[in-house]
Order: sequence, then C-alpha cells, then structure tokens
Amino acid sequence: MDFIVKSMNKNGRTTTDVMQADSYGQLLQRLELQEFTPLNIITIPSFLSPLVPSNSGKISNDEVIELIESIYLVIKSGLPLYQGISDLAEDIDNKRFKNMLLKIAHSINSGNSLSVAFEPYKDVIGIMMLNLIKIGEETGQLETTLKRGAEFLKRTLALKKKAKSALIYPSFAMVVVTGAMLVWIIYVLPQMTSLFNDMDIELPALTIAMMAVSEFLAEYIGYILVGLVIFVIVFKVLHKRNKIIRFKTDGLVLKIPVIKHIVSGFNIAFISEYLRLALVSGVPLFSALETLKGNINNELFQKALTEASDDVAKGHQLSTAFKRTKLFTPFMLRMMSVGESSGTLDSQLDIISNYYYEKVDYYAENIGKFIEPAILIFVGGFMGLIMIGIMGPIYDMIGKMAG
Repeated sequence: MDFIVKSMNKNGRTTTDVMQADSYGQLLQRLELQEFTPLNIITIPSFLSPLVPSNSGKISNDEVIELIESIYLVIKSGLPLYQGISDLAEDIDNKRFKNMLLKIAHSINSGNSLSVAFEPYKDVIGIMMLNLIKIGEETGQLETTLKRGAEFLKRTLALKKKAKSALIYPSFAMVVVTGAMLVWIIYVLPQMTSLFNDMDIELPALTIAMMAVSEFLAEYIGYILVGLVIFVIVFKVLHKRNKIIRFKTDGLVLKIPVIKHIVSGFNIAFISEYLRLALVSGVPLFSALETLKGNINNELFQKALTEASDDVAKGHQLSTAFKRTKLFTPFMLRMMSVGESSGTLDSQLDIISNYYYEKVDYYAENIGKFIEPAILIFVGGFMGLIMIGIMGPIYDMIGKMAG
C-alpha cells in the first residue's frame, strides 16, 4: 500500500513524503521506529499505485553493492541491524530503494532474520547474494560472508562494464563505416555516373552494377531502414521469449573472432569467481551450480552448467563434469583438476578468475587494435571496387575530351 505522509521529526522539522507499507499499522510502526510523529496520512488508491514515483525507477548494481558493504559495517560496529538500515534509508534519494530499506528494517525489527527480510527483494540483490546471506546466518559468519559477497559483486560488475565497453566499440565502428559507405553510394556515385551518361561513355559491367545498386538504395533506403528497425524489434522480442533463438544467437557470438574471447572470458571468470566464493563460504557445490545456471545469460554456458550440475549430482568431479560439456578451456580444466587433487580448488578457481578477468580487461583495452585491420580490409575492398568501376570510364571520358 502507498501513503502520502505528513510527519514531524524529533527536531521539529515537518516533511511530506510518499511511503509504502503492507498495512496502516505497519506504517505507524515504521514512523515510530524512525522517530517521526504522523500529522496527516492519506491512503493512495491501489489503481494509482503505478503512477507513484516511489514505485518506478531502478535500483542499480552500485546501490546494491553499497547496501551490502554498509550492512557489513553495521554488523561489524555492533549497531542493531534494524537501526543501522533505517539510518541508511534516511540518506537515500532513490525513493524505491529507500522504501525497500525501510521495509527490510521493519521486517528485522519484527523478529525476522536478514535473509527473510531480503527474500521479497531477491530479484534486486540476486539469488546468489541471498543464498550467501542464508549460509552466513547458518554458520555464524554473516559478517565475513557479506564482505566476500560485496567484493564478488564489485568484481563481477567491473567485469561486466569492461565486457560491455569492449563490445560497444566494434559495433559503433561498423555503423559509422557502413553509414559513410551508404552516403558515398547514394549521393556521390550518382553524380559521377550521370556525368558518364552525359558524355555517352560505354560503361563496363561493374560500373553498371554499381549504378543499379546506387539507384536501388536511393529509391528504397527509407523502406530498408524501416524494415531494419522492425526486424531488430521483432528479433529482440523473439530473442527474449524464445530459448532456441537465444541458444543459436549465443552460439554464433562465440564464433566471432575477438568477440568470442571477451564473451567466453567473462563467463568463465564469473563462474570461477562465484564457485570460489561458494566454496569458501560453505555453500555446497551442487547448490552453487544450481544457483549459477540461473544467473548466466549466455544459453550455451547455462546449458553447460545444467549438464555439469547433473554430473556432479551423480558423483563426478567438477573438472570432469566441466570437461564433458566441451565448452570450457583446457587451462580452466587443468587448474581445476590440480585443485581437486591437492585440495586447493578454491585457490585454483581464484587463479582462473584472475586470469580471465585480466584477459577480458586486455581485450577491452586493445579491441581497437584487433578490429582495425578488418575495418581497413573492408573499407579498402569497397574503395577498390569503386576505383575499378570508375577509373575505366574516367579514362574513356578523358580520351574523348582529348580527341
């Protein structure tokens, strides 16, 4: 339920805000917890809830990381958890995030554990983090688990940003180059070919073909762009809803030079980092794999984790299960096998995640150097065709003018 609340704090300052609560009584308890005196409360009708600003917006990954780190510090300081989270909420500008924290604080103050209080918000903090909190509570190591979880979230977020930034550059470069080529074909080439026609020069087959392409694009470019936009929208909808299309698309991406190293490296680093965190936190390996496969976006890796999880459940070693998927790299499999033999699997997984993290970072910083030759070959080939198709008629035109 949503409420418009006019209240006064302990310093006598009056404020009006929109607040969420499961009931009127819970709202009063929350105000009391925050030491606010209600002056006027108006219940917002349920059909207007979607229009309430506090129900819109997004809670970012950075905010989630900050929350986990803050809760870790609250526990470490010895401050009551509900009080610490309530204090955190006071400094939050994001209305949705603030309401979430207040509900969590109220749940904890009602006697629930931190994991139970976070349960309604598992989509915000992630199933992985929720499971780690549960394990921390069960083992009495919540403080340590929260610290490890925050470090994991920071590292994986940095990895995602690196991977995305690496993939943006080649996409942008190809769009710019293709746009420049279209401008040349549609606007520049027709002016040159019209000059050839005025001079009554016999044109070679290549030039005629280029003129036909130019005329076609000039006449139908609007329809082509609209069709392309429709295709992209339809593809995105189908990609989101159809698992087979996602599987095929993800498979094609893993065959693209350079890009495949970034996508594969990111997923391997992410998987290794979480498995290491699960092992040191006491999460059973099978449970970690079950959680992982629901948090991997790439369908090929998701399928591989499902198969590996089934093999581990049958008693196979993790390295053997991963090897049977034929998706993971020899380096990863070799390091995991060494870790299982020596009882240092968590250390080996740390080495694997560091290796692939640095690999993704390397490709992200140097992707321009990798794709420049391909772009130069592409542009050079196009310009070569243009020159071959135009130079012949130009020589004929010069000959006629000289004669």
